[in-house]
Order: sequence, then C-alpha cells, then structure tokens
Amino acid sequence: MRLSFVLTTAALAVAATSTQMLAQNTLAQRIAKAPDGVVRVQFKGRPLVCGDGRDMIGYRNALFAESFQSTGHWNAPTCVPGSVRVALLVADGRVMMLKSSVGNAWPIITERVTDLGTISSSEAATYFFSLVPQLERSARGHDKSRLLLPAVLADDPSALPRLISLARDDARLQETRRQAIQWIGLLGDSGVVPVLVEFARGGGAEPAGQEIDVDDDAPGKKGLGTVAMAALSMLDGGVGVPALIDLARTGTSGTRGAAVFWLGQTGDPRAFAALHGVIENPREDERIRAHAIFSMSHGDDTPDAEFAYLRGVYSRITSTKMKEAILMGMGEDESRGSAWLIEKARDTSEPVAMRKNALFWAGQKKSTPTKDLAAFYRATTSDELREHAIFVLSQRDDETAFNELMRIAREDSDKRMRSRAMFWLGQKDDPRVAKMIGDRVLR
Repeated sequence: MRLSFVLTTAALAVAATSTQMLAQNTLAQRIAKAPDGVVRVQFKGRPLVCGDGRDMIGYRNALFAESFQSTGHWNAPTCVPGSVRVALLVADGRVMMLKSSVGNAWPIITERVTDLGTISSSEAATYFFSLVPQLERSARGHDKSRLLLPAVLADDPSALPRLISLARDDARLQETRRQAIQWIGLLGDSGVVPVLVEFARGGGAEPAGQEIDVDDDAPGKKGLGTVAMAALSMLDGGVGVPALIDLARTGTSGTRGAAVFWLGQTGDPRAFAALHGVIENPREDERIRAHAIFSMSHGDDTPDAEFAYLRGVYSRITSTKMKEAILMGMGEDESRGSAWLIEKARDTSEPVAMRKNALFWAGQKKSTPTKDLAAFYRATTSDELREHAIFVLSQRDDETAFNELMRIAREDSDKRMRSRAMFWLGQKDDPRVAKMIGDRVLR
C-alpha cells in the first residue's frame, strides 16, 4: 500500500509538472518563439465549413473569396469540407498578418515555414480572438473582412459570447464590429435576437444609433444598426423575421428603410405580407415604400406570386418613385416581366417618362426578345420614344439588335433617327460599321 501511495503521488506530481509546462507553452508562446517566416496551424472547423484550399471559404449563406464577400445564395462546386488551415506571417515574434483556407494541402512557398501541426478548436478560437485588437489596426495588406474567419470557423461554442463582446466594444474598429454582428447572425439562434434588436434600434455601443440614409444606392449596407438587421435576416429558421417586421413598423425612418430591405431578402411569407402593408400604407414615407418594392423584387427567393402582386398594385399607385421601383423590379421577374414591361412601354395612357423607363428595363432583361424591341421602334410614332428605343437597342450585343441599328442608319426616313443610330453604331468595334461609313463617304 505504501509503494502504491508513493507511485500515485509521483504520478500526480509528474502530471502537475506536465500541466504547468503546457500552460507555459501556449499557442501564443509557441508562435512568438518561432523564427521569422510563416507559422502554420490547422484545426477542426464547424460543420458546413468548406473551401477550395486557396482563397475561397464558405459557411452557410456566406462566401468569402480573395476580392469579395457575398451573403445569400451561392453555388461553388469547388467548395469542399476540410480542416481550417491558417498561415501566420511572423516577424520578431509578432504576427503581422494571417491567411485562412479550408481543405487541400499547404501550398509550396519560398518563405521559411514552421508547422505547429493540428491544434484544438478551442485553443484556436481563444488565440485568434485574442489577435483581433492587434491585427485590425496593423495587419498590412490584410483583408479586414476575413479577420475573424479563423476565430469563428473553429468548432468551439465560445464564439457567440466573444462576438457579442466584440460588437459592443467601442474600442474596436467599425469594420471589426460589423463583421462580429454579421457572424452573430450566421452562428446564432433565437437567443441572439434581443442583442441584434438592441443594435438595430441604436442601443448598445455607439455608433449603432446612426441614421441610415434610405436614399443610399446600396440599401442595407451601412451602419451597425443596418448590419444587425442583415444578421436578423440570416438567422436560421427565420427566427429573426418577427423582429424585422416590428422594426419595419416602429423604428425610425432609417431603421424602417433598412428593415424592409432585409425583410425582402428572407423569402419568408410573413415578410412578404408585412411588405404589402408597407407598400399600401399611404401614411408611410414614399421612399420607404419604394424600398419595400425594391426589396421584394430583388430578393433571392421571391416567388412569382409576389411579382404578380407588384404588377397588380401598379395601377393603384400614384407615386412616380414607387412606379419606377416596380418597373425596375420587373426586370427580375422571369415569368412575365419582359412581356409586361413591353406592354407598359406601348401603353399610350402612361406618361412618356414611364414608357421610356419600362422600355429601358425591358432592354436590360436578357430574356426580352430583341425582335420585340425592334418592333416597338417600328410601331411607335413618338420621336422621343423612337430615339430612346435606338439607345435601348444599342445596349444589347446580339446580332438582331445590330442589324436593326444598321437598318435604321441606312433606311429610316427620319434623318435624325439615322444620325442617332449611326452614333451608337460608332461606339461598337465592328468592321461592318466602318465599311458602311466608308461607302457613304465614297458616294
């Protein structure tokens, strides 16, 4: 018994010593001790994380590549599951920048490499979150939209509380906080809705209360409040939709404008019903009502029934801005959009400006037959519409459009229309245009 006690005591002493040694040799310390060059680590990522082994990384509805970040539906056959790999550029014991990838093998590089092998996901999350304050301000040549990737892709449950702390930390850069809020939406569930609503309404850390410009050319892209509404729209199972509906009804004008935009991106029947209420509310700001139309027609999951709704409501709307939004939106309708736009362009009861608008968006739709645009030109008697039709034809690259412009330039009875067709043909690099001009000079 005494011998057993001695052996057990010795074993505990060795274990304690080993634990102390490991504690003194954390990942941060190992990286700091590495020689200048590249330090590599890899770890298990979350389920659904994929990549192409180079720059592209996907998780749920977010896709990161070398020069862009996309949120919504995406399709990338080369995005396959694998370990998360992080290469850190180290100089004088300090991390200067990092690059994350998923899957495949490490690339062959000329820099000196220190490979620390596979680490635990919890160790990875802890370390890479600790790097954020340093790298957000000093990482040279680093894409700040990818700064949080290694921390959040690690399969570790501590990410959400850490992301909430980052988002609320007014010492962090705006872009870091925006990315933190976005990832709350990608990783969270119904439990994070109050946090996101807090930001959306202007609560929490400043400057979440900044007003959002509802005339912004890229609605839904500015401010912490707006990115919080985007995060609500991304929560799995549509659990953020009721909060967005409430924000669209009760927020400030900027909040309502952003909320209706993100409602339209959810594809949720509850969201579409709420947008109908906004569109048909005469007491609502027409800019927000137009935003609701834009959102509904430009969502990834807008059903045909919603485009039919917009066509039906067009005649009941008096706002020019809202009518223009519907005409633009029909450019996204693959069922009846082209035919309806041509119909509106031919409608003599419509103002000329609206008819021109309808014709322009018809021309922008690839599915609109060019012969329908040419037929419109030949049928209309309005000089303003004829000239506009020439412009619309000039924006298409198919042979039918080119031949119609050549016909107008050669044969049209109106000298002004021949001149306009010739002008737009002159913008095209086609030897047939040069020959036609040469033939005219020689005549």
